[in-house]
Formats: sequence, structure tokens, C-alpha cells
Amino acid sequence: YFSINDKNDSSEIFIVDVGQKDPLQTRKEIANFIKKVNDSHRPKVIGVDVYFDAKYKDTTINNLLTEQLSSDNVIRVFQVQKTEKGDYYPDHSYLPGLETNNSLEGYSFGLGKPTEYPCVRYFKPTFQIKKQKSNHSINHISKLIAEKYLAYDNEKLSSEINLEKKMMINYNINFEKNRIDINDSTRYHELENKIILIGINTYNSKGYPLYTDDTHFTPLNKNYLGRSIPDSYGIEILATIVSNLIHNEYLYFNPILVKILNWIISILTYIILLYLFISLNESFIFFKVLSQTIGLLFLVIISLSVINFTNHYIDLSMAISVMFIA
Repeated sequence: YFSINDKNDSSEIFIVDVGQKDPLQTRKEIANFIKKVNDSHRPKVIGVDVYFDAKYKDTTINNLLTEQLSSDNVIRVFQVQKTEKGDYYPDHSYLPGLETNNSLEGYSFGLGKPTEYPCVRYFKPTFQIKKQKSNHSINHISKLIAEKYLAYDNEKLSSEINLEKKMMINYNINFEKNRIDINDSTRYHELENKIILIGINTYNSKGYPLYTDDTHFTPLNKNYLGRSIPDSYGIEILATIVSNLIHNEYLYFNPILVKILNWIISILTYIILLYLFISLNESFIFFKVLSQTIGLLFLVIISLSVINFTNHYIDLSMAISVMFIA
């Protein structure tokens, strides 16, 4: 559905592409970019989805970067590490001199690795860090960005959002027109009062990600079957999540309702096929195949229409399976 549906252009979110360069050069460009746009065309929020490894040491560049990352409109990402015992803990040791601030730092590891998560459909706004004596929550970077953006107009995230549960991503935004190179100062004026996300977002002439770092499979992939390549950078997925949050457009999923619908449709399917078997007899096979085909198309159309018009996702795979097995 998401690979063929019409998508809207975002009016609030821009993606700044850092490319793939020498790490110290990237740090310098990010620091210079933040300073320039904040001085002349200050965005409401700047989200930096780049991890700065402590092994790259250049005092001048690191000090400049630390100063700019400490700006009050910058939200930065940190890593979550996993111990041998399977416990998770936040790692803030990446850049010397940068103070930890839970309101300005968020995790993004929830997208996972392409080998572990074949398709990114969900994200979790908060994550519980378990300790021996107590637990505490850390926030997804997209949640912090959305909250900071809304706060400028004295607004908050919708009260309908359950921050403790994973949410289904609604891939309804196209960011192609809002992608700019980090050194393209001719477009900096477009960034004033916007949400800016900084990360790798370079595409080749065929429209595929040029680099393999931070790329993921999403429902946007045009290849349903067979081998394909990751179709989206992590920064675009984060941008989509932020858009979902500020507009309350994420997909709703009620597992109990879906289970009930599947049972009702499955029972009706069995009753209809049983009636056809008794009443048609010799012509049963033909009408069974016909009714299964029509039923399949009907269920697919219903599912897509519900997503398109209500932002609710209903998984009718159980009912479809019963339709062919019965």
C-alpha cells in the first residue's frame, strides 16, 4: 500500500544530508551548519541523528561541535548498549565535554538492524532501562523532537498516544523536495522555524540509497517478492515518525478488534462455502474458486480503504487464509 499510495510533501520537516565523508570533516560541517542556520535562519528544532565516536580526536573541531550540539534547539542521539547479560544501558560517552541532558538526547536504535528487522513498521516512543534497584524510561529522539516543536505553539502530543507501547508508522510523507545538502547555503532560508533532521540521506541517479550505512527495508519498497535492497535511510524514517506524532497520523492497531473481525469473517466464509457445496454440488468447484477470488479482493480493498480513510490498520490475514483452506 505505502509503495503505491499518494504521499504529501512536508511543510515542517527538512532533511539535511551529511553524505559519507571523513568523520572529522563531517563533524566540522555539522558544527558550522548549526551555527550558520541558528545565527541567520533559526529553526525551531534541529535533530542530529549522527553518532560521534570518541576515538576521533581533534580538540578544536570537537570543542566547536560540542558547543553547537549544546544549543537549546538541538536534539541529539545517543547509543544504547547491551551487556553480556542482555541488559540495556544508555551510553553518553561518545563526545568529550558534552553534558548529558535527558530532554535533549534520545535513542534511535528501535529501528534495528536490517538483518534483525526485515521491515521497519513500528517504533517505541519510550524504552524501559532495567536496573537492579529501579527502572527508568529513555525517550526516542523523534518523540523529543515532536514535543519540542509543538511546545513553541504551547501544544502537546495527543493524549491518545500511549507512549509505553509500540506504534505503527504511517509512511504518508514524501521528503524528496525537502532534502538539502549540508553545504548548500542557498537553501538555508527555507529552514527558518522548521524541524531540521541531520543525517545520511544521499541517493543515486536511480533513486536508491547511495550508501549502505543506516539503510532499512520499509513498506515503501516496490519489490514485494524476491531479492531487493534497503529502500530508506533511518533519517527519513525518523522524519516520518516525527510527522506522524505532530499531526497525530500514526496508524492505529487494535489487536482485540482485529481478532474478532477475523473470527467473524472466517465463520461467515465457512457458512457461505458450506451453503454453496450443498446447493450447487457439481458446480461447487467453479463457484468456490469464484467466491474465493471475489472474497480476497473484497478483503484487500476493505483493508486498504480503512488505512486510507481512517488511519486504522486491520490485519485480515487469518480470514484470508481460512478462505482458501476451507
